[in-house]
Amino acid sequence: MSKTPKDVFEEKPVTLAEVKDILKKRESEGELTYVQQVTLDYANKFCKYSVEDAKKLKEDLITKFKISEIIAIQIVNLTTPPTSTLELNLILDKEPTTLTEDQKSELIGLIKEYVEKTR
Repeated sequence: MSKTPKDVFEEKPVTLAEVKDILKKRESEGELTYVQQVTLDYANKFCKYSVEDAKKLKEDLITKFKISEIIAIQIVNLTTPPTSTLELNLILDKEPTTLTEDQKSELIGLIKEYVEKTR
């Protein structure tokens, strides 16, 4: 059985940096499909973090602040990360959370640290 682009072997949420890494590896193995190439172009343009930093930030958000993996990935993938608790609330409102205002400020501080590393 040949492996076509429509074959799904595993489905899991990943950061944009991980998408970029996966597609670069696939590109080195052979030609990408049109959709894969467009996705890689998008990832190259908008990905802010290295794979290592994206994974670490995602894990820090999940472990330190007890937010879901999906929300953590959404935060990591943002081109312009939240800089205020009001902006953060727009993201966190998608699911129940018990973060205090101090924890939200700490979360924003953590994101700012990672953003500064990429500049």
